[in-house]
Amino acid sequence: MTGLSSSGRVWQDRAVKARSKRALSEQVGVEIVRFQEASKTVDQVAAAILRLDQQDLPCMTLLLFGGAATVERLAEALHLPLNVVRDIVARLELAGYARRSAGAAGPELELTPHAREWIDRIWEPLRHRGTEMLAAFSPDELSLMVRVLLSAREVQERHLVDLRQWLNEPAAARRSHQRGGLSPAALQRVQVFVEANIDRSIHIRNLARRAGLSLHHFARAFRTSTGTTPRAFIERRRIERARTLIDTTDQPLAEIAAATGFATQSHLTSAFRRATGFTPAAYRRGRGGRIARRSAS
Repeated sequence: MTGLSSSGRVWQDRAVKARSKRALSEQVGVEIVRFQEASKTVDQVAAAILRLDQQDLPCMTLLLFGGAATVERLAEALHLPLNVVRDIVARLELAGYARRSAGAAGPELELTPHAREWIDRIWEPLRHRGTEMLAAFSPDELSLMVRVLLSAREVQERHLVDLRQWLNEPAAARRSHQRGGLSPAALQRVQVFVEANIDRSIHIRNLARRAGLSLHHFARAFRTSTGTTPRAFIERRRIERARTLIDTTDQPLAEIAAATGFATQSHLTSAFRRATGFTPAAYRRGRGGRIARRSAS
């Protein structure tokens, strides 16, 4: 038997290298995902320590590296609705991590020394250990890492553009892949009914009747369309209405509880704390502080 020809050996070597490259590429992808998951876990624990929602941390990061900013600029940078960012800002202020200051374009938000102290305590050891780890690599290896990270970020940013375009499509088009969800008209009927009856007891069977479905099929279809259960949706709308009343009126909390469909003030307190991290009374005290700071600026 004769051995492989020269061209055959070249082809075999290329095939081996191609398989090796695919294997390494897959390993890089796996490790990137693991790194992302580890980073998310760090942020989850950090948010728990700070007693914030995890979605509040990017706002703190922007203020840390970008300096003071208006709520409108933060919403634009975070690609979030303005009302969502206002809720984030309210939590940061109530926790003492952010404060208002006078800016050229109006009141701006800035981190407090208290926030910077906690940021150092939580993340500075990680930065220090990362610096020690990178010191073991050569300049050429570090340059390659930078190239990989820059390229990976570009891939992510291009993908984000596609996802945001998809998100801006009409709801019916976005959900065409979902099976068993509510029609847009049925979902609107349910939402309108909830808003109109937020101050009284709402039975899920009444919502199902407006959607034209059985109780079982309605609960499943509603979750498919909204990503949450009907009962969780109702409670979230009650909390949002209560927060609006706390922000804009001086009604006693017991009256606000009744006006938003909670059986008692205690029920409102437990649900409000579960959703925001603060009791209604603490949120109202924070509102007073925010109003005073806005008046001063």
